[in-house]
Amino acid sequence: MANERSGRHEPNRVLAKTGLIVEALSADNELTPAEIAQRCDISRSTAYRILDGLVNVGLAVVDSDARYSLSLEWLSLADAAREAMTEWRDADEVLRRVTIGSTMTSYLTVRSGSEAVCIACAQGHGADATILRPGRTLPLFAGAAGRAVLAFSDDATVERYLAMAPFPAYNEHTLTTAEELRADVARIRECGYAVSDEDVTLGIGAVGVPLFRPGESHAVGALSAGGFVDEVRRMSDDLLGLLRRGAVELGCTSER
Repeated sequence: MANERSGRHEPNRVLAKTGLIVEALSADNELTPAEIAQRCDISRSTAYRILDGLVNVGLAVVDSDARYSLSLEWLSLADAAREAMTEWRDADEVLRRVTIGSTMTSYLTVRSGSEAVCIACAQGHGADATILRPGRTLPLFAGAAGRAVLAFSDDATVERYLAMAPFPAYNEHTLTTAEELRADVARIRECGYAVSDEDVTLGIGAVGVPLFRPGESHAVGALSAGGFVDEVRRMSDDLLGLLRRGAVELGCTSER
C-alpha cells in the first residue's frame, strides 16, 4: 500500500522538479545540467533526465557545449495563454495609446502568488533597461506595478507577505523591510497609485495604478508606464491620467 501511494505521488514530484528547471532556464538561459542541479537542489541525473525530456518535446534546446535553453515554443504557449485571458483582450490597444501619449513603455501585470507577472507591454521610445517584459515577473516589494498590487490587497494578505521580509535589494533605493513597506502601502493607499523611483533599476522610474474589477475592492493587477527617471518625475501627473483612463478602457477602475 505504501508503495502504491508513493507511486501515485511520483508524477507530482517530477512535475514540481520540471517546474523548477523551467523557472531556472527562464531566469538565465544557457545553463549546464550541473548548474541547473545546483540551482534547483536536485541530483544531476534527475536534471539530465528532465532536460532530455524537455528537448524531446521541443520545449528546450541544447547547444554543442551541452548548455540548455528554453525553446521558441514557449512564445507560442505564451500567446495561447494570453488569448485565453479574454478579460484582457483589449490590452494591446490600451497599452499602445498609453505609450503614444507618454512615449514611455507601458505594462499590464497581474498578480500571481507573491509576484507581479507582466502579460503585455508596448515598447516606448526611451529607455530599454527595464527588467519587466511579457512573461517576466517582479516581486511585490519592488516596482510600481508590484507595489500597487500589494498595497491594494487585503490587510491579511499584506501582513502575510511582509512576514517574509527583509527582502533582497536590487539597489540602495529598494524597500526591503516590513516597516518600510508597511509605510509604503499606507502612502499608496492614500494617493491611489505607486511610484517606482529607481527602486529596481538605477536611472529608471515608473508610475503604476491598481486595476479593480467592478464591485471588487482588491486589485487583480496593475497598469504602469516607465522610462528614464527624470522624465517620469516630470510627467508623473500626465502619466497618471493616461493610466487611469487606460484602466477604464480595460473594463476596470483604478480606484476602489
